[in-house]
Amino acid sequence: MRVLEIISDSVKPANEDAWGDRAEGAWVIDGATALEESPLIDGVSAAAWLSHTASTILGALAWEDRSLPEILAATIERLADLGAGQGLTGPAFPTAAISLVRHREGRLEVCSLGDCSVVVSRLGGKPVDVADPQFEGAEAATLARVRDRLNEGVPPADAYREIRAELLERRRSRNSPAGLWVLGSDPEAAWHAGVESVPAPPGSDIVLMTDGYSRCVWPFGLVPDTADLMEQVTTGGAADLLSALRAAEAADPDCTRVPRFGTHDDATILWAHV
Repeated sequence: MRVLEIISDSVKPANEDAWGDRAEGAWVIDGATALEESPLIDGVSAAAWLSHTASTILGALAWEDRSLPEILAATIERLADLGAGQGLTGPAFPTAAISLVRHREGRLEVCSLGDCSVVVSRLGGKPVDVADPQFEGAEAATLARVRDRLNEGVPPADAYREIRAELLERRRSRNSPAGLWVLGSDPEAAWHAGVESVPAPPGSDIVLMTDGYSRCVWPFGLVPDTADLMEQVTTGGAADLLSALRAAEAADPDCTRVPRFGTHDDATILWAHV
């Protein structure tokens, strides 16, 4: 598997997205921006520390004779140890979304926690979308409620403030039977990841992206679907698509025309070919 292009863009002091690759695989990680004030770790936000530390671990771990969930569990174990050394334990530990892939024997193995996503080209047909089923429709349902409140004339700041308590409670329940499983300090999360294996014969294109880049498809609709997104990426249009996204975000700073959590989001896309 050969990586042909990587774009990772942020308007924050430190990018909370991370990415990496090795001969047999690749990954993108999206650190969850804190909803409450939290201390910096090594000069960056806890979310940025988590995503970049996890990426470093994935690059150094031995993958041979391990399944992707086993690799992910080992990564989380190491993260937990390093985080404890920084005073990060329990609810204070940051979390992230991740999509991790490995190519072997003509197939692409995908392991995902959270709302990063993977698109794999298919000869003679539409690309295959692979994502963590835990998160399917969750954000859309929450933002639909925000849109309803905006349509009722509620000021944007109030509409988003109303949903904040719910978002905080969801964060606190993550990595437990009561919530969703994500990359954090609990290795148990690896066994709740969405895992798939899809055909990827020689000549296949593979796109990994964080949800900041997939905003191009939803909610902004700059491209109609991931098939069109892949077409643009594989014909040299990834940077132009990101520029169009940044312009669309800037044109809606209050997140009223296109409801979303945050005017801008870190955006990462990785394009590989086998």
